[in-house]
Amino acid sequence: MSTAHFAFAFTVWLLPLFCQADPPPIRSASELDYPPFSIVREDNIAGGFSVELMRAALQAMGREVTFEIGPWAEIKQNLEAGHLEALPLVGRTPEREAFFDFTVPYISLYGAVFVRDDENRIKVPENLDGLHVGVLQGDNAEEYLRREGFTDRIVATRSYEEAFMQLAEGEIDAVVAQRLVGLTLIDTLGLDNITTAIAPLPGLRQDFCFAVTEGDKALLALLNEGLSVVIADGTYERLREKWLGILDRENDHQLFYFQIATGLMVSLSLMLLALFVYQHWREHRNLKINEAKFHALFENMAQGAFYQRADGTLLDINRAGLELFGITREQFLGRTSMDPQWKVVREDGSEIPGKQHPSMQALRTGKPVKGAILGVFNPQRKNYVWLNVTAIPQFLPGEDSPFQTFVTMHDISVRKETEERLKQQATHDPLTGLYNRKELETRLTREIARCNRYNHMLSVFMLDIDHFKRVNDQYGHQIGDTVLTNLSSLLERSIRKTDFSARYGGEEFVIVLSETPLDQAKDLAERLRKQVADHSIHLENNEDINLTISIGVATYPDHAESLKELLKAADMAMYTAKKAGRNQVKTADNASAAQG
Repeated sequence: MSTAHFAFAFTVWLLPLFCQADPPPIRSASELDYPPFSIVREDNIAGGFSVELMRAALQAMGREVTFEIGPWAEIKQNLEAGHLEALPLVGRTPEREAFFDFTVPYISLYGAVFVRDDENRIKVPENLDGLHVGVLQGDNAEEYLRREGFTDRIVATRSYEEAFMQLAEGEIDAVVAQRLVGLTLIDTLGLDNITTAIAPLPGLRQDFCFAVTEGDKALLALLNEGLSVVIADGTYERLREKWLGILDRENDHQLFYFQIATGLMVSLSLMLLALFVYQHWREHRNLKINEAKFHALFENMAQGAFYQRADGTLLDINRAGLELFGITREQFLGRTSMDPQWKVVREDGSEIPGKQHPSMQALRTGKPVKGAILGVFNPQRKNYVWLNVTAIPQFLPGEDSPFQTFVTMHDISVRKETEERLKQQATHDPLTGLYNRKELETRLTREIARCNRYNHMLSVFMLDIDHFKRVNDQYGHQIGDTVLTNLSSLLERSIRKTDFSARYGGEEFVIVLSETPLDQAKDLAERLRKQVADHSIHLENNEDINLTISIGVATYPDHAESLKELLKAADMAMYTAKKAGRNQVKTADNASAAQG
């Protein structure tokens, strides 16, 4: 028995392992015009060598296939998005391997450069520089020209028929296409003024395969096995003679024999593949089982996790991740880091642009990003969720650039809230919310250093509530606390944004006014004193409490050379105001005069 007959018998024996009862047809699509591989017949049904080859391969495996019809760029995008399951004619390129899985090639051909017969400048690809070159939008030829950079004047058309008509009419200078496609169109359209300038085009070898959506190993194995069957039973050769006969009319015998040799090598490879298809099927089945286990683990991780593709597209996310983001899976999938829906901030509150997200950094540098702290606005919680993020780039074997990144997110919101609360407690008075005495001294020291550096002045108010002991004695300490918090709010509303206030102790408060000389500070103090005197604090029992304050004003460096001396000068001025009858403003100059 010959190898071909053995392969055919072996694969037929294996068919029951893969068949299911009335399985649905495979969803595929055909290009509008890529003759003789993909054409649209007069009855608007897809035809051509590649279409009929896929139909025969699937029928050999007991499956049917339906073909939509559309422009190449559109059907390629539909396969990438998962709207289609397979395509019959896809040239395998490095760019496409990131999105599709491919069968073994069923034919390998070279591209060519076509010109009008009066064009004699183009001998090598470099001669295309500066010329308008037509290609099919999204085709291998377009990827080839952009990758090699032979010209920046690429004219991408919806069909090769359109490109060749433009060439014939003098609208463009050349067309780069697969050689057999060009020869077929020239013959079909009757274009007698077009000839081949470069054939073969060395850098544009096209290994034509069936392509499936990335990761669909079961369908890939089915198509590979179907190819082995139609090669072994002679179907492949009959279809080649039917559709590719134009090769025999071309004088380039060397290229023709090279293509025949390639076809024979492919046939041998497919027959060998058939010998091991059962083992491969088992491996794919085990892979599916492992993938299911991994996805279950991924979906049930305690921390949030997602995948992001090299172009920034978000691919998959688990339940914990959706809860952290406060969105649905549909709102997540297919978006990018640059989408305006994301509100991501650093710990200081500044916004993080999409290109600086940890996942994008990992994709750009190829290095892990670990322990990044950031806040993401959660629309369900109406607040920011704080995350500790790690992004790990992932590489395909032999590749230097990552094809995707895996991101994990730990919710640290409770920890952040605790840190903020401890930070608040360390720097603020727990009753009034104003800065405490320690934070006052820290900030005032900083302001004095600025004064020395830039030769500025600053002023300080030391103020005390008049007769506050009477409030505590008459109403109790709880009402006394209410009075203190009410006065603190009034102080915060009354001072400038550049100033700050602090509770110094008991009923004493300090206000620091940056870049403010004594005269201006005295006017501000008098205005504040009057605001407090005119203000009433309404109690729950409908009583009103009216307060007055005494304010002492001191200015640096006029009245002191250090923080301690400045606060002491303001304190002495305040007591001068109290001795003068309270509800008054006195300066350090008044205090010195009173002592003199």
